[in-house]
Amino acid sequence: MFTLSKQTDYALIIISQLREASDDFIPLSRLVDNTNLPQRFLARIAATLVTHRILISREGRVGGYKLSQTVDTISLFDFLKIFESRLDFLQCEKRGYKCKFEKVCKHRHGVQEKLNAVVMKQLKATKLIDLF
Repeated sequence: MFTLSKQTDYALIIISQLREASDDFIPLSRLVDNTNLPQRFLARIAATLVTHRILISREGRVGGYKLSQTVDTISLFDFLKIFESRLDFLQCEKRGYKCKFEKVCKHRHGVQEKLNAVVMKQLKATKLIDLF
């Protein structure tokens, strides 16, 4: 079953923290203090979110991060694709996995196609901001 990576989970935490703040830039140090997450990891995730225009960054004494307008329009699907290389819903669909029931399994492709279509449609229809 699909499980979010730590990067995605931490990115969602950063976004929720910044959403609770006003339009001010929030320093990384405050995000670290509020979340108890590793600074180096948060810095990398924040930089990735800036690259994808989810966050805006500003350097200096009054610098930090804040949400961009993109957060209101980006779909959950597009957000997940930033950190998740694959969105697998069955273990047998994972790269390199060899299922011992492969020869007798009749449901894998049907489940994968139907489940994938429903979930992808919902992820594309849901805006990231709707999670908060």
